[in-house]
Amino acid sequence: MPDLILDLRPNQVLRCLGYGGRRKPSARVEGRLAALWEEAVGLLAPRGEFRVVARADAARAGMPTPAETVGLGLCTAGGALEEESRRRSEEGAPLDALILDAVGSAAAEAAADALNGLLCAEAGRLGLYAARRVSPGYGKWDVRGQAELLALLPARDLGVSLTEGLMMIPRKSVSFAVNFLKSRPRGYGDGSRCARCGLRSCPYAERDELIPTTEDTETTEAICRGCDNRRASMTENGRALL
Repeated sequence: MPDLILDLRPNQVLRCLGYGGRRKPSARVEGRLAALWEEAVGLLAPRGEFRVVARADAARAGMPTPAETVGLGLCTAGGALEEESRRRSEEGAPLDALILDAVGSAAAEAAADALNGLLCAEAGRLGLYAARRVSPGYGKWDVRGQAELLALLPARDLGVSLTEGLMMIPRKSVSFAVNFLKSRPRGYGDGSRCARCGLRSCPYAERDELIPTTEDTETTEAICRGCDNRRASMTENGRALL
């Protein structure tokens, strides 16, 4: 069960905080992010694992339109950063707490990108193509499929559990599935999901970035960087602080 190597940068955290496009962070926010960066990164413990399953298994977890072969992934940024964010909030440092929470959100998404890359490489080894990843609670996938999805993955070994409300603990965790297709999907290798998206004003876009799926440059393909966790990290109270 490998630790994941994250491509994590401050600008990704700023996107989690709602900055992007014409909206720029204040000197105060940038200063606190810089001051907290080393500590925050040191509290991360990114881990993940994947499994390749048959259509029937993915269907039991509620995945919409699973392919004959499906890759499942579960990753987490760990719980230490969440605990520190909570402590700062309780001690009356809401900006620090919000920034640390955003680092966790960006790290969880970076972990999902890294794990997704391993699944893309696995699909290639099988002579297949990996489609975009999808997760319970988004689109047509009912969040109630989360429990069955985690049952197919080594959640306990990763330290991930579910609350009665189907929220993952640690919160900075991502579960997903990827269809392995026999034919090359539209846009495959032509850029990130953001690059193919028609919403040109999205402040979360990373259209200039391509994430390699493997260190082997001969088989490197581009994978998408999603923004679900970035959106989820933003709250009205959070925006008021910034």
